[in-house]
Amino acid sequence: GEKATTRIVFYPFAYALFTNELASYCWYCLRPDRKKRPWLAESIRCSHCTGCGFALFCDKDCQTLGWKDHKAECKGFRKAKSVPDIETRLLGRIVLRYKAIHSGKDVEDESFYKDRVAKREIMEIWSHDKDMIKNPTAVAKFEEIWTSLNAFYDKKFLMAKETVWQLHCRDYINRHAICDKGYIKEIGKGLYLDLCQYDHSCRPNSIYTCDGFVATLRSLAPGVDLRNIPKTSYTYIDLLTPVQQRRKLLRDTWYFNCECERCVDSTDHLLTAIMCPNCQDGERLVLCIFGSHPYKDQQTLKITCPRCSQTVSNEFVAYAIEQMRNVDNVFDSEELTKNKNRKQQLDFLNDLFEKYAGIFPPTNVFLGRIIQGLIERVTSNEDLLRLHLASEPCVRLSFPKKHPAVAFHIRNIGIFLSNLEHWEEAIPYFQEAHEMLSFVLEIDHPLVVENMELLDIAKTKHAEKIGGKSVTEAVAKLAVSPPQVEKPEVAKGETKSLVEFTEDFDDMPALVAQ
Repeated sequence: GEKATTRIVFYPFAYALFTNELASYCWYCLRPDRKKRPWLAESIRCSHCTGCGFALFCDKDCQTLGWKDHKAECKGFRKAKSVPDIETRLLGRIVLRYKAIHSGKDVEDESFYKDRVAKREIMEIWSHDKDMIKNPTAVAKFEEIWTSLNAFYDKKFLMAKETVWQLHCRDYINRHAICDKGYIKEIGKGLYLDLCQYDHSCRPNSIYTCDGFVATLRSLAPGVDLRNIPKTSYTYIDLLTPVQQRRKLLRDTWYFNCECERCVDSTDHLLTAIMCPNCQDGERLVLCIFGSHPYKDQQTLKITCPRCSQTVSNEFVAYAIEQMRNVDNVFDSEELTKNKNRKQQLDFLNDLFEKYAGIFPPTNVFLGRIIQGLIERVTSNEDLLRLHLASEPCVRLSFPKKHPAVAFHIRNIGIFLSNLEHWEEAIPYFQEAHEMLSFVLEIDHPLVVENMELLDIAKTKHAEKIGGKSVTEAVAKLAVSPPQVEKPEVAKGETKSLVEFTEDFDDMPALVAQ
């Protein structure tokens, strides 16, 4: 039969950078600025718009292509006392483009938002406006954005409040995160009219990645044809969460109750499982406290361990649930960081881990949250390896087999093994990561290339039988994440050009080097 389509490219109707990324990327193509991201091969030295002294562009071509988006912002930044948040700037760009379409400028101008086309129109996509109008929080948020829009933009660029509300609803329900090319961090948000027609699943068979503002939908399994929209899905949310939290988030944000394959799979309850408190240590059986299971009485909800044949008390089950809630409270409040230095935070999390490792199995996502907190605070390869191995079962349970998140995790295990010069043990982790990454991404993608370099180093060192000189430093350069540099505050006027802006506002200003 016809070969399945495993890649589809999408372009945004509108997009914007997060405020803390405005000084780090070209505002049109989203290519990283070499001054702020010098370690990235694709970075380029950007220049400032002389009109506002704030926007960054690679060159005149990017500025020309991005002028329709930036035109209203350029004037706004000249008078603004602070930088509007991404909610205001993204909706402003959506309104600006829709107003141009509404007035027929898309037909008159052959270069109208060049290449950023879609099969669907913005008013055709889901809005859930009737649901959102009943939500006081959603209405209050829109009023806040509406006030900000009117303070920042000249009124000639805006439209009637009801029209802006309809555009806001479509933006809020359908927008996507835009990640950097290395799939390390989110740098902005975009509204992709054709991409948002695909449904959500907590066990998706596709994933989208970004190269600048261009989003590419990619299959996660053989045989998935992305043209078959009803049978293709990607996720709207973080998959490293239990079904109860996933469903609540989806219901509160997208107004539907998820009944996907994963949400109705009883094995997913391993994310909130306990270890039998009655079994002997070392032989304790993992028991799911939620969902239907052969060892759980559906009338009384009593759990009887198949191994030790003893019933788990209601008190212990209630205690376990309370402790899972406690983990959320620790990370969602200031309990972890308030008045604690790094060592005190580490000691606090270590105590939690020792306490809960005796209650929850490695698949438990709340134990995984503690482990992640520790990973962010430890520095030794031994600790990083131990913690990544401890959370591996939870990661593999939460994500599809070929998902990049799994590949990152096992690649990191390979990195820490390599840093400890356990080359032979590292090789299978790099090999498995390569199988995943090369299936989902192109062979020349930076993540695939870096992983192959790590694999080659491990193979070479193993073949040399750990010969004299260590290459730990070479491996470390390719590890986990890019170097952290201090991010200066983004403040209007901080890098403003000395060139006076005297041209007519409809004319695009010049660029000036930083």
